[in-house]
Parts: sequence; structure tokens; C-alpha cells
Amino acid sequence: MEAAALYVRFKDNLATIIGALNSKLEVRSMPYNVSIPLEVDLLADILHLHGLEFKSETAGVGRLEDFVRWFQQNENAVMDTMQHVMEDKRAYMKTAGGVVLQKEMLIRRLEYFNETAHTLDVMMRQQQLNSPKHFQYPFLLNQ
Repeated sequence: MEAAALYVRFKDNLATIIGALNSKLEVRSMPYNVSIPLEVDLLADILHLHGLEFKSETAGVGRLEDFVRWFQQNENAVMDTMQHVMEDKRAYMKTAGGVVLQKEMLIRRLEYFNETAHTLDVMMRQQQLNSPKHFQYPFLLNQ
């Protein structure tokens, strides 16, 4: 998906993810408890470079809920900052893995949230359609 479309869909993607995580959807077998807080922190690092401060010590997917509450209070500043980063083709940032372009780092975060929203949306639709489970996880058999 084009970067501009990822930017435009960001708010909707956050809402889709939060809605899915707060539903009866079974996600215990998915890596979201680990990957979502990491991605939120990486996005917060980009925003921090431009003066926006998001901090959360909440573990697991709860960090995304903290981020969404913060985002709703600072939506205009966050979206303006993201637009500025998308337009700046030369700004870079230092990471543990080296130096990367801020724009590329932001695009990867937006892609993650887009793909996660899409996956969870598909899973919710399958559940609503009573699709059979593809694999029986031992810890889900007792339900």
C-alpha cells in the first residue's frame, strides 16, 4: 500500500485493532502481546524526535490502549508530525541497529498497524461467520 494511504488509514487502523482486541476474538495464540508494545514504542521514538512525548509502562496490548488515549488528545499534532516526517526525505534517526531514515521507520510502523488491523478484521469476520478453527490449540480445548 502506498505510504500516503497508510497515513490516511492510521486512525481507522488503530480503531480496528482496539475493537478486535476488546472483542471476544481469541488472540492468545498470536504474537500481539509482544509485537504491539514494541511497535508502539518505535512509533513513539519517531514522534519524540519532533517534540511529542508518549510514555507508557503498561505491558502487552494495553500499551496500545494508552497510546490511543494519548493520540486522541494529541491527534492534530501527531498527524501533522507524521505528515512532516513523510515529506522529509533526508531526516534520519539513530537506532540500536544503526542509522535509518525517519520516513522509512514511520512507513514500517504504519505498515505494521495496517497489516495487524487487516489480519484482526479478517479473523473477526471469520468468527462472525462461524468459520471452523484451522487448528485446535490444546489450551483452547477446555472452552
